[in-house]
Amino acid sequence: MLSSSPFLRGESKLLKYEPRFHGSLPVVQQQLEADSVVTLPDTTVYPGRGLILSLALPGMGEWYAGAKTKALFFFGFEVAAWLSWKSFSDKGEAIESKYERFADEHWDLYDWWLRTPWLTSSYGDVVCKGTHHLSLFLPGQTSTISSDSLCGDWIDGVEVVRDHEYYENVGKYDQFVAGWSDLFASDGSNGWWEKEKSVGDSVEIIVMTDLKKDYINQRARANDAYRMATYTVTAIMFNHVVSGLDAFIETRRRKLGTELDTAVGLTFSPFTRSGVGGITFAIRW
Repeated sequence: MLSSSPFLRGESKLLKYEPRFHGSLPVVQQQLEADSVVTLPDTTVYPGRGLILSLALPGMGEWYAGAKTKALFFFGFEVAAWLSWKSFSDKGEAIESKYERFADEHWDLYDWWLRTPWLTSSYGDVVCKGTHHLSLFLPGQTSTISSDSLCGDWIDGVEVVRDHEYYENVGKYDQFVAGWSDLFASDGSNGWWEKEKSVGDSVEIIVMTDLKKDYINQRARANDAYRMATYTVTAIMFNHVVSGLDAFIETRRRKLGTELDTAVGLTFSPFTRSGVGGITFAIRW
C-alpha cells in the first residue's frame, strides 16, 4: 500500500517559505548599497581656482597647486612691499609735519604784506597780486577771502588758512618770498639771494633765502618718500597679477601632467616711475 509522503504533499516545514526568518529584502538591499558608497576627496586641480586665489593673495594659488617655493616667494614679496609702503608713508608724514611746523614758525603773513613792495621794483614776480594766492580768514567771518584783498591796507585780525595750498605756495613761488623771517639779516642787510634755474632755452631767476631753501629741501624729501610709497603700491599690483598668471600656469601644468618648469618674478627698481624694473619669466622643459 502506497502512502503519500509529507514532502510530496508540500507539508514539510523545510520547504515551506517562512518570512519570519529574515527581514524585508528591499531594506537589506538598500542598506548594503548605502554601506558600499565611499566618498573620495576631490583631488582635481583647477587652473581657474589657482588664478583667483593668487589674485586675492599672491602665493596662495601656487600653494594650492603644490608649488610651495613659489608660494613663499610671492607671499614674501607681498609682505615686504606692504612693509615698505608703510615705512615710506610714515617717513613722508613725519617730514611733512616737520616742514609744516617750520613754515608756521618762519613765515608770517604780516611780514609778507609789509615787505613785498620793497622787492617789487627789482623782481617782477615778487608782487602782492600775482598768479597765485592764499586763503585768508576774516575776524568774525566763516567765509574766506583771497590774499589779493591785502594789496592795499592791512586788515586787523586777518589770518592765513594753513592748508595744502598755503604750504606749497610759500616755498614754491617768489610771490611769497617776503614772508620768510630771514629776508633781512639782523644788521639790516639783505638776507635774500638769487638762484638761476634753467627753463628750456632761458634762465629763470628765483629769489631765495636760507630758510626758504631749507623748507624746499624738506618738502622734496617728503615728496620723495611719498613717491616711493606710490611705487611700492604699483609693485604690489604687479605682484598680484604676476602671481595669478603663474598660479594658472602651475595648476594647468600639474593638471595636464606636463613637465614644464616655470619661473616668474618681479624686478624692483626705485628709479622707475612704477617701481618695477621689469618682469622675469622663464620656462624650462
